[in-house]
Amino acid sequence: MRIVYYKDAVGNFGDDLNELIWPRLLPDDVRAAPDTVLVGIGSLLDQARFRDVVTAGKRVFVLGSGAAYGRLPDDYARWTYCAVRGPLTARVIGKPEAAVTDSAALLARLPDLVPRSARPEETLFMPHHRTLVNSRWQAAAEQAGMTFVDPQWTPDRILACYGRAKLVVTEAMHGAIVADTLRIPWIPVMISPEVSIFKWRDWAASLELAYTPVALPPTARLEAFRYDRISRLTEAGGRSVARADAAGLDDAVLIADFQDRFREEPAVIDAVAAPGAVKAFIKSAATRFDGRRLTAASRALTAVAAGRCFLSNDTVFVDRLDRLEQAVAGLIADVRAG
Repeated sequence: MRIVYYKDAVGNFGDDLNELIWPRLLPDDVRAAPDTVLVGIGSLLDQARFRDVVTAGKRVFVLGSGAAYGRLPDDYARWTYCAVRGPLTARVIGKPEAAVTDSAALLARLPDLVPRSARPEETLFMPHHRTLVNSRWQAAAEQAGMTFVDPQWTPDRILACYGRAKLVVTEAMHGAIVADTLRIPWIPVMISPEVSIFKWRDWAASLELAYTPVALPPTARLEAFRYDRISRLTEAGGRSVARADAAGLDDAVLIADFQDRFREEPAVIDAVAAPGAVKAFIKSAATRFDGRRLTAASRALTAVAAGRCFLSNDTVFVDRLDRLEQAVAGLIADVRAG
């Protein structure tokens, strides 16, 4: 079985969960089955993810994946949809019955992966992995008395942090998904315009939750410059940008926007196009003037942590988890049946 997921060279928490979950939930004979493909955790229903994946003549099973960043894969209509991340993805693929939730929720059935403290006391802050570029969010989190969690760390290191957490403030969607799965309250924030409202709303709706992120200011001048540049390039290209007032967007608007764009995932836009040594010097020099921005961001982060938090209803979560487990069982039976 080929398990398809996005493998970032420097790591990305949500994507890397595939390496932890599937070897534990899928029997050896299923993972060894030839001519089968599993589309796992992540925004993988995107043609860009299948450039190097052969699906012709193979059985393709989708379990908990979602759409978000680009046009749907060329042959997506013939695949078997055991479950998808949420109702928005289910509607764009034309299979509303496939909406369940993100399969990272299956961590709830693997408690040995997250050793929980008897008295969790830490507040975690996890930014989106692209927000790390030119930013100083680790310093801001530390000033706010929070534990900074880098989404590029290994999953075991991140899950160890969750074991000590009483609250998770996160820009990364899988930061919230894992918190909700472990029944830890969480608060969504938005910093970078590269964050996908579509995928957040898709997952939140799967658990009957609203997505109402709190906007946070940038921590550094170069960070602000980068976001301004992304927004200008995005608007010039006719693509929508992330907005903190996501609660005001209708589902139909998000779906229409997705269907209108059908673009490939954009490349990460760095702040300065220059040789590495020059860029490092510019960043170092600019950092000297970031004190006020850093302080303002830290205060905003402190205020957010004292505000409204989220956690899905226990009954709703258990229902979605049961349906995911049924989907896993159905996939195993289908693969074994040949």
